[in-house]
Amino acid sequence: MDLAHYLILIAGGLGGGFINILIGGGGLIILPVYMGAGLSASVANGTNRVNLLMQYIIATIKFSRNGKMPWKLVMVLGIPTAIGTVGGALLATNISNMVLHFVLLAIIIFSIIYISLNKNMKNAKSNCTPVDTPVKVDWLTWGMFLVAGVYAGFISVAIGMIWFALCNWRLKLGYIRITAIRVFLGLVISAIALTIFAISGKINWIDGLVLGIGSSTGAYIASILAMKLNKKLIRIIMLVILSLAGFYMLFFKILHWL
Repeated sequence: MDLAHYLILIAGGLGGGFINILIGGGGLIILPVYMGAGLSASVANGTNRVNLLMQYIIATIKFSRNGKMPWKLVMVLGIPTAIGTVGGALLATNISNMVLHFVLLAIIIFSIIYISLNKNMKNAKSNCTPVDTPVKVDWLTWGMFLVAGVYAGFISVAIGMIWFALCNWRLKLGYIRITAIRVFLGLVISAIALTIFAISGKINWIDGLVLGIGSSTGAYIASILAMKLNKKLIRIIMLVILSLAGFYMLFFKILHWL
């Protein structure tokens, strides 16, 4: 591969990691970048797990060292998530690239609509209660995390938004604990899905590590600028990037195939 190939991966990783920290859904940018760099949809889907695992390992360690990880709660939620992830990842390894193209385009369109209508994407109140404060997880909530796990194993993009909504709606948690839960569950799904995709031979390890370096850098920059950037500007940037990703998927993948 030439230098341009790796520069595209690093630039895409920077943008995806940056957006992932500020809003979430960085995978909606990273997957089209992988495909633009020459990877098939199924290999791009698997390779994306390398980048995600790198981010979530670091974030989980950070939350744990700061005493912000609600271990009892994440263990309860991790069980249905892990079970669902196995099923979703196995499905993803046996599905055609064209189906993945349509699925990704549909998710991009949905995300554009969601971001456009939801002007306060992180509306959970700040929560400073102890991380071990008991939280009841009923069977309906357990089932919802199971379904979310299937989706996460299948494609994973924007799963953080889904977890955020479930934790805010079903568990009534604040932003700090929700973020910690998202981080740990992200580690769970990334480790399981990465193993399944690796066994299926659907991972480009070098490209994943290169993009992971760019993504980690973008995430670090975003963590510094998060409190300084205007939320409206962030939403506009996200909508523009998603629109470009959707344009690429439609005109260079789907219509080209048709």
